[in-house]
Amino acid sequence: MGSGVAVLGVMMVLAGEGVEGATLVFGAMRDAVLYEDAGGLVANGAGEFLLAGRTNQGSGSRRRSVLAFDVAAIPAGAVVTGVEVRLHAQTVTTADVELGLHRMLTAWTSGGANPGGTEATGVAALAGDATWLHATVPGTLWAVPGGDHAGVASAVTMVAGAGGWVTWSGAGLVADVERWRSDPGGNAGWMLRSDELSAQTAKRFESADNPDAGLRPVLVVAFTVVPEPAVGLLGVVGGMVVLGRRRRVRG
Repeated sequence: MGSGVAVLGVMMVLAGEGVEGATLVFGAMRDAVLYEDAGGLVANGAGEFLLAGRTNQGSGSRRRSVLAFDVAAIPAGAVVTGVEVRLHAQTVTTADVELGLHRMLTAWTSGGANPGGTEATGVAALAGDATWLHATVPGTLWAVPGGDHAGVASAVTMVAGAGGWVTWSGAGLVADVERWRSDPGGNAGWMLRSDELSAQTAKRFESADNPDAGLRPVLVVAFTVVPEPAVGLLGVVGGMVVLGRRRRVRG
């Protein structure tokens, strides 16, 4: 699933003397659901929803989602001051559960598999889909079934059953975005998952392919930029420095 590289909005604000602050809003460039499946045969790369947590099935109940954003539009030299990931949750009658965003360690792709309905279970994987075993079907496997991701979450938040917008934020997400700015090729996005200890805790969110564009995942990045001095100003400053040196020599 994915809406392509998208910068949805930018807002400039005055952050301080000589400093400009701005906020960029990005749409997800791809996302997918990983369904626990020993054969790695099912997928969801083009459905309307993302899922995370556990269903009430006796086996194969874990659900994880992966999503990625292109942050290349952040200006060079900018200092990232805040990052938020916002997902819109549907109302579901399951227990409240903490969901974490974990930085992905392996590149992955999303294909055309689309389960339809509530998407609680996947459908046959197609070429290019990510599955429980595959970063990309058919040839690229995860090192660890279920997706290669950092063990410690970059951000965690509690998701209730009432639905509505859910936000993840904090220094961990800022560090991830700064890492991807330095190494764009290493940007494999995040995995959304719970501790997966309790059954019937799965949450459902609108994906980047949801027909309601206003409910799709967004990444909000706040940053500041210190403008480079104008050429004329540099000339004045340079002249003052030279003049000061001459005065000191004469004195």
